[in-house]
Amino acid sequence: MLLNVNKLKTYFYTSEGTIHAVDDVSFSINKGTILGLVGESGCGKSVTALSMMRLVPPPGKIVSGGIFFDGHDLLKLDDEQIRRLRGDRIAMIFQDPMTSLNPVFSIGNQIAEIFRVHRGNKRSVSFEKAESLLQLVGIPDPSRRIKEYPHQLSGGMRQRVMIAMAIACEPALIIADEPTTALVVTIQAKILRLLKGLTETLSTALILISHDLGVIAETADEVAIMYAGKIVEYAATKELFNNPLHPYTIGLLDSIPRFGEEREKRLRTIKGMVPRLSDLPSGCRFNPRCKYVIDRCRGEEPELADVGGGHLVRCWVDVKANAKIKGQNAK
Repeated sequence: MLLNVNKLKTYFYTSEGTIHAVDDVSFSINKGTILGLVGESGCGKSVTALSMMRLVPPPGKIVSGGIFFDGHDLLKLDDEQIRRLRGDRIAMIFQDPMTSLNPVFSIGNQIAEIFRVHRGNKRSVSFEKAESLLQLVGIPDPSRRIKEYPHQLSGGMRQRVMIAMAIACEPALIIADEPTTALVVTIQAKILRLLKGLTETLSTALILISHDLGVIAETADEVAIMYAGKIVEYAATKELFNNPLHPYTIGLLDSIPRFGEEREKRLRTIKGMVPRLSDLPSGCRFNPRCKYVIDRCRGEEPELADVGGGHLVRCWVDVKANAKIKGQNAK
C-alpha cells in the first residue's frame, strides 16, 4: 500500500466557531491506481488534499489522525523532510494555477527549478527537460512559451503548466484537484489520458478530485463520496455507479442530465444546501436534505460500514431500502 489516510481530522478555528473541514476521514491507495474523490463544493475535498501535502493554511490545523506514505507518517516529518518529498515523490496539481504559479518568474524557470532542486541537473539540461514537458502536455510552440510569464498564458495553458510541473519528477503519488476544469473537452481528454498513462507505465498513484462524475467514471478505479467533511460512500467505480447505496450518492447520480431526455424536463436536484461546517446538524449530516430520513438519522451518526465486497456506506437506512430508493428515483 502506497498511501493510507487514517482517521484524519483537519479543523479551522475561527471567530465564528470551529469548522470541521475534514472529520475522521480514512482511505488508502495502492501504486498504479486512481482514486476519485467526489462531492459538492465545501465538502472537504480540497482540504483533504492540502492536509496530505501538509499545506493547510492558518487558522487551519491537522488535529489528529495519520497520513502514512510509503511507510512514513507524513505528520511526523520535519519541515525539511516534507519539503524534499513535495514535488519529488508527491506532487499536487492545484485547482487555481494563477495563484499557484509565481508571477515574477518565467514558466521555464519555474519548471526548471524542479529539476535543479530534486535532480541536481544543470540549468541547460533543466530547461531542455522543461521544454519537453510543455510539449508533452500539449502546449503549442513550447520553445517560445517557456520564456513567457503566467499572465501571458490562457487559463487552460496555465493549468497544463501545473500538470507539467507535477509530473516532472515522475512522482509516486499525484494529487490532482480539479485538474481539467479550465480546459476544453479535447485537451481535457488528452490530459486525463496522460495522467492515466502515468499510473500504467510508472505505477504512479493518482487521487483525482472532481465534481464531474463523468470524468470519475471514465478514469478512477475506486471512488470516495464526501459530504460535509466525511466520506459517506466508498466503492470500486463500477460497483458505485451500478449500485449506489447512500441517498446522497443516489442524488448526485440522478442529477446528471441524461442523453435523450426531453428538453423541457426539469433536472433532478438535491434539496437544500451543504450545512455550515461550523454548525453541523446532529446525527447524520445529510439528514436535513434526505427525503428518506428516519428518527435514528437525526439523533445518531452512522459509522462507515462495509456492506460486502469492500463497498462502504455511512447510512442507517437498510441497503435493500436504498436499492428501492434508487428504483423510485429512476421513475
